[in-house]
Amino acid sequence: MDQFDKMLKERAKEEPFPLPEGYAGRVFAACAALDEHERARKKPRLRWTGWTAAALALFIAVPNVSPAAAAAMANVPGLGAIVELITLRRYTYDDGHKSAEITVPELGGSEAAGEVSEQVRAYTDQLIARFEEDRRKADGGEYHGLDVAYDIVTNTDRWFTLRIDTTETQASGYETSRFYHIDKATGEVVTLKDLFREDADYAAALSGEVRRQMEEDESETYFPEEFTAVDPEQNFYWNGDGELVLVFDEYTVAPGSMGMPEFTIPADVYGSLLK
Repeated sequence: MDQFDKMLKERAKEEPFPLPEGYAGRVFAACAALDEHERARKKPRLRWTGWTAAALALFIAVPNVSPAAAAAMANVPGLGAIVELITLRRYTYDDGHKSAEITVPELGGSEAAGEVSEQVRAYTDQLIARFEEDRRKADGGEYHGLDVAYDIVTNTDRWFTLRIDTTETQASGYETSRFYHIDKATGEVVTLKDLFREDADYAAALSGEVRRQMEEDESETYFPEEFTAVDPEQNFYWNGDGELVLVFDEYTVAPGSMGMPEFTIPADVYGSLLK
């Protein structure tokens, strides 16, 4: 650290300035706007892009200057000691017949965050390769759309969960989701099976509860005959009340009109089976 940086930090500590209301939100809005002018170009394009150095400077330099700014940035979902949002990767393509829009985060701050980033990159690279293969084979033909977006569904003292939503549109639309979890207490990436003791028959307990809810919910139409058991890698997340929620892909246990069904599992069903 050079002398100027040291003096700047000391001055910021002594004379903290009030952070404008909504500052952190405007940082993200500014980042989103940086690449917006590219959308207006009509020429088909196919590439990954990262936010520019100017955008990254907002995340890197500002917290180093002001304690108030650092505190505000720490409250932005996804930022913190265990998980940090480094940048966003974007892939876009549109030629009138085929279009794709993919925006996913690059995470850092810990080994677990880096592992999640690698998994997300591998997954989205696979989607892009399949899309490009279809694009090369097709000469005009039917429309094919691919949209991938992310959401941070849980960010508590214990859990960080990143959700990647994928929608593919051809003759009809198909939605899938993948959830990536970091247990902040252990610093590890976990899946459903990792929540429970090795000797616990959690699959039977959770499956029984899902089937019970299917049978008792007369307002919806499920496919109980298509449901056999909860998978060890089953999609899940912890909701705002700390409840375990299991998520099923579209068409797997219900008609497509129901989207991706979710089942909130009472703690007394699985509580004694946890590690």
